[in-house]
Amino acid sequence: MNITISKWGNSIGIRIPAVVTETLGLKAGEQVDCELKDGGLFVRKNQTTAQMFEQFYGKPFSEITQSDLSDANEMDWGEDVGGELL
Repeated sequence: MNITISKWGNSIGIRIPAVVTETLGLKAGEQVDCELKDGGLFVRKNQTTAQMFEQFYGKPFSEITQSDLSDANEMDWGEDVGGELL
């Protein structure tokens, strides 16, 4: 998808096409997370902690119970994948 960069005051910006905002559920005024990655700019919708838990456990946040937690009362984020193992 090609998007034209426009000058806005002393800055530059891009307009995100409606089909993209509708697909991602983005609304004007919302904040997004931007990351420089592999020579490009990666933009993603911010998620709340509740949304991350819902995605991980596959059910609404309100339905996550104590039985979903480990014996140490911690939520399981899956296998270690990097330098987080101490």
